[in-house]
Amino acid sequence: MAAAMRTQRAVRRLHTDPVDHEILMPLLELSLKAPTSSNTQDWTYLVVEDREQKARLARLYRKLYRVFNPITERLARGDDKQLRQMRPGQWQAENFEDLPVFVIPCYRRNIKHRPVGRPQISVASYYGSVFPAVQNLLLGCRAVGLGASLQTLPIWQIPAARRILGLPRSVNPVCIIPIGWAKGRYGPTTRPPIGEVVHFDRYGNRPYSGTEA
Repeated sequence: MAAAMRTQRAVRRLHTDPVDHEILMPLLELSLKAPTSSNTQDWTYLVVEDREQKARLARLYRKLYRVFNPITERLARGDDKQLRQMRPGQWQAENFEDLPVFVIPCYRRNIKHRPVGRPQISVASYYGSVFPAVQNLLLGCRAVGLGASLQTLPIWQIPAARRILGLPRSVNPVCIIPIGWAKGRYGPTTRPPIGEVVHFDRYGNRPYSGTEA
């Protein structure tokens, strides 16, 4: 588990070979062992393999990508490392409908669980019931050598995404996870020293700052 977590990264370049259901379904089952808010288990998965459905989502994706990407490129101008890191995302946007399978985690609004309180609490409860399962799925893909990444741009227009996917209003798409056999390799990721991002008791109190502990 530790090795998978240390080497997990967003893998966007994927082979077009199909992913067998005998591999995918156990990963989906394991991912749903994650906890949910109040144990409501109010997630559901939509798996998209049909090329025309993928093409519709790709058009929705590229509509926003054409707006978003030039801004990102301007901000990264002169930063060769950042520009290199953007290339897999550009490749994915250009080849989105060719990727083998999309897993779309959704949240089912359930009368047993209506988040209350200020808006940020409602949002935290909403996504907090889905993203633990998403992370389980990403780690599961890493364990078997499948490439995967979490995407939100393809469903940025929720009403349009809902029409494409035939979702009722009570079912909300949260993200899209394209999955396929990885073209690239998993490997170590670079993160700031833990002492720089961990605060104790009050923000700003970082007793481990400047150390690797």
